[in-house]
Amino acid sequence: MSSSGNTNRLAKKIRNQTSLTLSTASRLARQANIYLGSSVADAADPHQRRLEAHMAHVLASSFKDRQLNGALLGVREARPEGQSLELTLDSDMADEVLRELLPRFDHIYGGIRGVPGLRIRGDGDRVVFHDALGSAQVTVTRSDHGRMRLPSAREDEVLLWKRGPGGLSRDEGQEAEEWAESKGSADLRVRDLLMSRILRCPRLVNRTAEPHGFANCYTHYSGDLVIEWCCGDTVETLCANLLAHGIADGLPRGNAIELLSPHSAHLGDRTVILNRHASCLYGNKTWDVVDYIKKGYDS
Repeated sequence: MSSSGNTNRLAKKIRNQTSLTLSTASRLARQANIYLGSSVADAADPHQRRLEAHMAHVLASSFKDRQLNGALLGVREARPEGQSLELTLDSDMADEVLRELLPRFDHIYGGIRGVPGLRIRGDGDRVVFHDALGSAQVTVTRSDHGRMRLPSAREDEVLLWKRGPGGLSRDEGQEAEEWAESKGSADLRVRDLLMSRILRCPRLVNRTAEPHGFANCYTHYSGDLVIEWCCGDTVETLCANLLAHGIADGLPRGNAIELLSPHSAHLGDRTVILNRHASCLYGNKTWDVVDYIKKGYDS
């Protein structure tokens, strides 16, 4: 934040949008290092937000601590494209992003992995994910402008995404319906809005992965997404930057943000959970961990 005027305006915005006191809001505002006014551009269509939220949820639960090159969820850039979204994927993670998102039945797992109902159009250097049950879609490209490589079936997998738009199996249809009517979240509108925003502001959330090249993310159930890290931004600094970019816009005021401790915060009544460890988890072993992650992608 470049001036006291911007800091004061952000502090008032945070106070008005949350249940935080003005002194706490001011403390957060002083830690923001971006201008007020660059809000996340939300999709107007609730079905578009629901698809983006489901994609973010699946990527978080799939990648966990396997990010590379500081790209949380494998995403480097996000640009609104009319009513849809275009994502630039990290080139090292791009193939795995496609594999994790596209639905397949895993007989060993005993269920469906990926986003049920997700189908694709196009090939080459641009792939369009679209919802077989609606008009929502997300376009993905690689950061190195290379060709997107579609996944092949592994042992005991059935690739559901290769079926036509009307070809949802009963299990896939049930999975899609459960996400749309999930009992794991008290407010589906808040869940879809916040998780969609996490996908749409990668330059902010990627700050958690910047110091080591990776962070950790996971989910407990269909209503939350957790981001954990150990170095770089504090929880308050990350929250301040997210709030400056409109992460809490339109959320119920009382549940917008809860600062539990210097190391933990909840956004949207536990929809997004931010945890930062009090000390570094890796030290001089960081590059050994990075090499181990890279070998996993090469195998």
